[in-house]
Amino acid sequence: MKPANTDSPSQAARRKNAILGAASSALMRLASAALLLWLRVSLEPTGFLSKLLLVVIVFDLGSVPLIFISLKTRLKEIQGGEEDAAAQY
Repeated sequence: MKPANTDSPSQAARRKNAILGAASSALMRLASAALLLWLRVSLEPTGFLSKLLLVVIVFDLGSVPLIFISLKTRLKEIQGGEEDAAAQY
């Protein structure tokens, strides 16, 4: 009888970890954008730092859709069993 492989979690656990990782990353990006927006509003709206913060906020928010695109790709990899196939070698 072959012992169970305890090194690799099941597909369900990998899916759960991928979703939790993407959700936590997206929430951190949104929280940092909200904090930067609050900081920008509390500063003088016409200063250089205010404009710089706006650029950072836009990049921060722009990365959120990319997180979910990566999650979709990761879930397809997990469903396709690519890690399971690679673990056999």
